[in-house]
Amino acid sequence: MQRLKIFIIGIRAGSEEVVSKEALSLLASCDGIFLTRRFINYFESLGFKDKLYEFPASLSELPDSIKSFAKKIADNCGIAILATGDPNFFGITPFLKRKIPEAEIVVKPNVSTMQEAFSRLNLNWEDAAFFSLHGRQKDSLLGFVLKNHKGFIFTSNALDVLYLLNLLKYYRLDDFKVYIFENIGTVNENLTELSYPFLLKKPVSDLNVVIFVRNETLGSYPGIGLEESLYKFKSGMITKREVRCNAISLLSLKAGDVIWDIGAGSGSVSIEATFNPIGTLSFAIEKDEEAYQNLKENIKTFSAFNVRPIFSDFEAVSDVLPKPDKIFIGGGKIKSTISVAFEALKENGVMVIALVSVDNLFETLSFIKNKGLNYSLIQISSAKNQPVRKSSIIKSANPVFLVRIDKNPTAKN
Repeated sequence: MQRLKIFIIGIRAGSEEVVSKEALSLLASCDGIFLTRRFINYFESLGFKDKLYEFPASLSELPDSIKSFAKKIADNCGIAILATGDPNFFGITPFLKRKIPEAEIVVKPNVSTMQEAFSRLNLNWEDAAFFSLHGRQKDSLLGFVLKNHKGFIFTSNALDVLYLLNLLKYYRLDDFKVYIFENIGTVNENLTELSYPFLLKKPVSDLNVVIFVRNETLGSYPGIGLEESLYKFKSGMITKREVRCNAISLLSLKAGDVIWDIGAGSGSVSIEATFNPIGTLSFAIEKDEEAYQNLKENIKTFSAFNVRPIFSDFEAVSDVLPKPDKIFIGGGKIKSTISVAFEALKENGVMVIALVSVDNLFETLSFIKNKGLNYSLIQISSAKNQPVRKSSIIKSANPVFLVRIDKNPTAKN
């Protein structure tokens, strides 16, 4: 019975020793060598010309090419797959194991492109996070960069770099530094360093990888429903902890979500929301100057740098801010605010509104009814003990209404 053995060998582009002596010995023993076009000339010069087979146009076709080649070999078949760097690090190994489970696979790694890139910056990478855009959706990229202080991104082509730069610029992430490595390990190697607004002066090669480093480091998880005493706030301009916890829960946040916190006050909702989960981004909009200064101070206290403070009346900035996935309204003129905010909200987005007055509740429910929207309403009534001499009493707080509105495109309008 024929036995298929696959050697996945890491090669180091641009190095004098592209492969080790051990790897050269393995290549000599193999029946066929599969590799990308850019390495064919080099391995032809080593005397392997008759064994070389170029990767198919689509990587998904490679397993069938390997199997087809193996069928032509009468006895045991040995095949080498040449891949840059470490094939086990965001590389081809898991793919081939999944597609050719019957094969015996041996991996011989080399220095990875990631290691090469970090070494160029003399930068450690044990605290870095890693992300690959090869054949993957880009939807989770925003959440990834928001979570991490330092990251490495494998890109597919130049368009991936442009997507990343536009993402950082669009969401006003001005505390990032981006390093673009082109053709690393070759005579055409080039490094471009960019800061906000991330403007490129020339096209980027398709053969590239990216490192980003954030100027600020996010604080550790502070919890949810924190004591009001931990925040600096103007009297009456903080969302109570019981309301805060429920509001964040109703927002149904996930990493990569963009929040508008309208009438942010102390910023307590924004701060706790961006840690629940880490990787959400909040634009905290506040027009009261004293409250805004408190908001900025609270952001520094918690190192909640995924909160972006905006000193403005909401309607003055609603057209220029990045469109939100979620909105929390904790203050402001409900009648005008809710209409403008809802129009800006993305499809399938969620809006949560905290209401104290019956008039504002009526305005909100009237808006919902006129739009034919899906919504839920809860009332939060809390009571706390209050010391009185040697005893205590239970003091009730004013009830607060939380309304969640779902911008479902199937809802009746």
